[in-house]
Amino acid sequence: MSIDAGTTGVTALVVDASARVVASGYREFAQHFPADDRVEHDLGEVWSATIAATSEALENIDRAAVVAIGITNQRETWCLWDRETMGSPRKAIVWQDRRTAPLCDRLRSEGHEALIADRTGLRLDPYFSGTKALWIAENEPQHWAHVTNGRVAMGTVDSYLIARMTRGLEHVTDATNASRTLLFDIHTGAWSADLCSIFDVPESALPTVVPSYGQVAVTDPAVFCGLEVPIAGIAGDQQAALAGQAGFSEGAAKCTYGTGSFLLVHTGSTPRPSNNGLLTTVALKHPDGRLDYALEGAIFVTGSAVQWLRDGLQIIDSAPEVEELARSVPDSAGVVFVPALTGLGAPDWDPRARGLIAGITRGTTRAHIARATLEA
Repeated sequence: MSIDAGTTGVTALVVDASARVVASGYREFAQHFPADDRVEHDLGEVWSATIAATSEALENIDRAAVVAIGITNQRETWCLWDRETMGSPRKAIVWQDRRTAPLCDRLRSEGHEALIADRTGLRLDPYFSGTKALWIAENEPQHWAHVTNGRVAMGTVDSYLIARMTRGLEHVTDATNASRTLLFDIHTGAWSADLCSIFDVPESALPTVVPSYGQVAVTDPAVFCGLEVPIAGIAGDQQAALAGQAGFSEGAAKCTYGTGSFLLVHTGSTPRPSNNGLLTTVALKHPDGRLDYALEGAIFVTGSAVQWLRDGLQIIDSAPEVEELARSVPDSAGVVFVPALTGLGAPDWDPRARGLIAGITRGTTRAHIARATLEA
């Protein structure tokens, strides 16, 4: 069984030994926007969506036939949860959230950028988890006190789901997810004490970094849909997509169009820095400890632009309607949409950039805006 905890919903697939999907389930969950530059997820809603999607996929499946579970997830979103109750003291701060832009400016002015780039292969950008952790530490001391005293654990969405599936027994992540936090040294394959100090993160609150495949935990049937099976694979969604396209060797590449768009190119066993605004990231961690690497180009808004047409502008009632609406006109009639709704990723990395619709005339209709969105 595969569970994909994405940015807007959870998909569960039952896959047979010949890689054929025999059953599926899906549940969307709410997006929370407490301010213009903020995006959050209620972890209770994410867990409920996971249970609902899994239950739907298993509706006509013998649970005893499920032999293993693999988990993939939105990567940089930062989660806090109580180790005993599994409750979350605050909503998760989503990868699209831009509130930490001033923090990034401050850390840059303090001279930390070069060290962060060298150790992590990433940019000092609100996209990544470490800045979100530091924001909580500085702005929500009531929650941070429980992080430092050990009651509250932290991690990416995979870590949270595994904790829930195992009734709190396991606190783990894999290297692909860890490499997106600004806290993980991609050269040593371990959490960095220097980086944890910069972002004021106690290493004791972080999950153990495990291989991307091989048994790492066992689900508890009392809390997870009656399943007692090994969790045998973990990878961030974009690295999982690279693996799903059999991208296991140097030069292999994939581009995924989902909430955003992400191009990954496998670079072998050596991390390669980019001079063109790309990220250097972990592609896979093997059970023997070896790391594979990739270069990544990230565009933050793709499918979520369609969701914005539905929920924000309300010019469509459901996402599938956008294609028919866009096809109802021959072109966008000069309307151009810049989808910088959560800043710009590669190669500009401008968290303060904002979206733009240009070329509007009296003749512009919702169909032209839909067309421009799909062409963006």
